Formats: sequence, C-alpha cells, structure tokens
Amino acid sequence: MRKFSVAQGSYPASAVSEFAKVMTVGLVLMGSCLSLQSFAQTTGANAAPIKPPVYIGFDDAYGQKTNTSAMSIEWGIKAAMEDINAAGGVLDGRPLKLITTDNKGITARGKDNFIELAATKDLVAVLAGKFSPIIVEMVPEAQRLKVPLISVWGSADLITDHSDKPSFTFRLSLKDEWGVEAMMKRLSAKHKARKACAILPNTEWGRSAERVILNKSAQQKIQFPVVRWYNWGDASLKTHYQSCLDSQSQGVLLVANEKEAAVLIKEIGERPQAQRLPVVSHWGAVGGTLHELAKDELSSVRVEFIQTFTFINNKRPRTLALADWILKNTDLKDSRDIPSPVGAAHAYDMVYLLASAIQINKTTNPEKIRDGLEKLPAFSGAVRDYSKPFSENRHDALDKSQLLFVTLSPSGRLIPQD
Repeated sequence: MRKFSVAQGSYPASAVSEFAKVMTVGLVLMGSCLSLQSFAQTTGANAAPIKPPVYIGFDDAYGQKTNTSAMSIEWGIKAAMEDINAAGGVLDGRPLKLITTDNKGITARGKDNFIELAATKDLVAVLAGKFSPIIVEMVPEAQRLKVPLISVWGSADLITDHSDKPSFTFRLSLKDEWGVEAMMKRLSAKHKARKACAILPNTEWGRSAERVILNKSAQQKIQFPVVRWYNWGDASLKTHYQSCLDSQSQGVLLVANEKEAAVLIKEIGERPQAQRLPVVSHWGAVGGTLHELAKDELSSVRVEFIQTFTFINNKRPRTLALADWILKNTDLKDSRDIPSPVGAAHAYDMVYLLASAIQINKTTNPEKIRDGLEKLPAFSGAVRDYSKPFSENRHDALDKSQLLFVTLSPSGRLIPQD
C-alpha cells in the first residue's frame, strides 16, 4: 500500500514577526475562500458531499514475473467496483475502493499483508489469490482479527475446512475435494489410465491433493502406485517422471504452478513419443505464462488443465460485461486472450456478493459482513447462478458442476475440450 505524508516547513521567529500582519490578512482570506469552496462542494447544483470509501483488500504475488493471476483478479475486482459505483455505490453513495498488497509468493509476507490490510478502517474483507499455502497461513489471522478472508483462486481444502467457529474464511473458487477428484476421473475416463502417478509440491496445496488421491482413488477405479514430491524452484523433475515410467503408469496427475509445470513439460517433450504420458494438471500451471516458458513443447505433450470458467462461447450477461470491461481497459483485443480467466470471473462475482452483504447489513463492520455472507439472496453472476452463495455450514460458493478441462495454445489461449 502506498503511504503519503505531508511535509511541513518552519520559519524563523523574525520572519514570523515581520510578516505577522500580512499572514493574518492572508489567513482570513484563505479561510473565506475555503468556506466558499466547501459551500460550493456541498450545496452546488451538480455536486454532492464526498463520502468516504468502503475498502476491499486483495493480496497476491504481483512481484512474480511469470504470474498472471494477480492482474486478472484485479481486473475482475475493478470491473465489478466500477459498475457498482456507477450505480450509486453502497451505503447511500459510498464508493467501493481496492487496496492491493504484493506477497511475492512468500508465505510470511502474505500473512503480514493480511494483518496490515485487516487494520484498515472501513475494510470489509480481504480477497486472496493464487497460492493456497499462503492463504492457509492467513486463516488463523482471519479468525483472530475477525475479518473475512475470501479465496478467489486458492483451492486447498483447509482454506474452508477448519474447526474454528464461526468461520471467517470463504471461497469462490475450485476446491481440491472435488477438483482433484475430477482430475483423477479425467485420467481414468478419457485417457483410459488404470495406474497413474502424482507429482505434487511439498506444500499444503500438494498435501491437500494427496488426501483426495488417497480417499478417492478406489472410487475412481484408478491406482496411484507412485506419488513424488518436489520443492518450488526445482530445476528438474526427470527422476520423478522416470519413476512414473518405471511404475508402468499410464498418466500423470500434476499439481504445479507455471514454472515447475514448464520444467516437466519440457522434459517430457525431450523423450520419445512412446514415453510421453498424458498429463492432467491443476490450474496453477495456467495462472501464468506457461505458454511462453514451454512454447515449443506444448504441441508435442498431451496436457490438459482443470478450470471452472471460460470466456469462450460464454453468453452469460455478466460474462459479456466483464469481458467488455477488460478489453476496454487493457491492450487485449479478444476475450479469448484474457489470461487467468478464472481469477477475473471469480473476483468479479465475489465483489458483487460483498456489495450485497454490505447493503443488506448496512455496515462496514467485518463481523457483520461475515454474518451477512451466509445469508445472501440469489445472484446471477459471470460464473454461475448462485441460488444461495454461502450458508452457515457451506462457505464454498462453487461446486463440481462448474468444472471443465482446457488445453493451452502456444499463444496462451485456454481452449475448452469436449
């Protein structure tokens, strides 16, 4: 957040004495002018009193050069805010305003950012972006400070599945409980895999996926004889992939962001065609510039990515409005080229839901906003029609009915399959 200070000058006593009379007259005139200006602002025919904004915070890894989720989510937030503010704002004319922080992909920084944002006067909630491990570490602070924390990308189950009551964490995003299960089903149904390997990050995101694999593999009739773990920043995944081949796996379930996904795709692309297993990937891989990092190999490796939303052939009114706003406010010329589309759509819908909670409860008190989110009326958004977005026992606004799979073109387009 940007912090401003006002510099103040000082004058020697002699100067004050010498110009005392002049300064006195000047102050009187200045006071008269300010009074007239204030009167004009509050009583002019075309003017209204300036009302203080209502803040929504957003934290994501802006500082990671290959990450596209942060900017896309910000577009969704701003598009919704602009529409809401143009229609009169909230609480009798108060505008919504965004405050952003950059966690740079570092857990401790994200946690500190949440605490800083939560202390902002008239802030109603903090939206969190791409990195599940960071969001999971924010959860205790959200509970302690009693400020709603809302994931619009992170999928780890623990973001909303915790025992603290009342819960201050919400999600309008994919959840691993049903997202990873769908990835397993994709390997089994489309790629006819009866045995697959999982390559997972050594983070809470990876452990969230592993729990689903252990609990759901029998139901999906697919075995995972090999589960291999990597650390963010690893330069090679060759030994992990060789373990997949050695186990006679028929496919790979990958949980990764764009950098590690690029490493694996490039290394698979170097192998003979017969050794290139199909890959079903989590969506962090297309929350960045994967198409640039592995451009030459994308056409030679069979890889699909899970999603909850697409702009392509989507005629929902709010989807069209969101796409129109993004194209008008960026250099993009085609909605098919909008990067990280799920982030923009999730955030857009979530800002509308927050505005509804503010209006219904007539407050900016975060605790009352939390209560209000559980009692929201139906809403037709960009992602879906929400009959009841959240409830006391369900803090996830989406479900598996929104799921689809996409491929990634060399230009960065996410093309829906089936």
